[in-house]
This record gives sequence, structure tokens and C-alpha cells, in this order.
Amino acid sequence: MEALTVVLDHTLRDLVFYSVGIIINITLHQDSRKKILEKQIVVPKLVDVLRDSNIEDIDLSKVAAKALHNLTQVASNEEKSKLNDYWTNDSVNRLEEVLENLGDELDQIMVSKEELIFSSFRFCFLLRMLPLQLNLKKYSL
Repeated sequence: MEALTVVLDHTLRDLVFYSVGIIINITLHQDSRKKILEKQIVVPKLVDVLRDSNIEDIDLSKVAAKALHNLTQVASNEEKSKLNDYWTNDSVNRLEEVLENLGDELDQIMVSKEELIFSSFRFCFLLRMLPLQLNLKKYSL
């Protein structure tokens, strides 16, 4: 497991992507998930992957989010009480910050798209009005 967490810091995107995929597969099994959580180094590393990939690499962001999601899945009430031990306040705060930044970036994209759509409508309107304006100029001369 330590080798996988070291790879999460790597600069090769594909290596990180496939390592996160392995973590997803491992965390599907309750016993393995518990062992990973006990190490307490995987969650912060996955948060870092999510932060670094952000919306620029949405596929990597999705697999990192899936791995983090899998690490929150617990079967019993006993495990639920221990979940707080595995997810430190620092990890939760960093994840919250990353998700807020991601939301802000997505909001900016949506605003940009709305502005682009408005500009496109305005452009189309002006194009349609151009012949009318040309006719008016022709008659006013």
C-alpha cells in the first residue's frame, strides 16, 4: 500500500490514474478498506490528487473522488464510529477547500458559457439586422 501512496505523488498522470484505480478496486472490499484507512496516508494523498487534477483533468478527478467515496463506505455502526478516527480534521478541511474551489471553477465556466451564448445571440441578431440596416441606408441616401 505504501508503494501506491508514493505513486500518487508522481508527475506521470497515467501512473497516478491507474494507481487510483487500484485503490478503488481495493476499497471495494471491507477488510481491505479498513486496512487502507488505518494507514491514514491514503486520504490526504487522494485529496491532493483531486486538488491537483481539478477540472483540467476531469477523468482523474472523477476516479480520485470515487476512491474517496469508497473510503467513506462502512457496513456497521461500529465502523461508522471509527470513520472519524481515519478521516482527520485536516483531511476533511482540505477536501472541503478543494471541493469549494472546484465548485467556483465550475461556476466560472457556466458564467463564461452563458456570456458566450448571450454574445452569440447578440451576434446573430446583429447579423439578421444587417440587411435591414443596409436597406435603410440605401433609401436614406
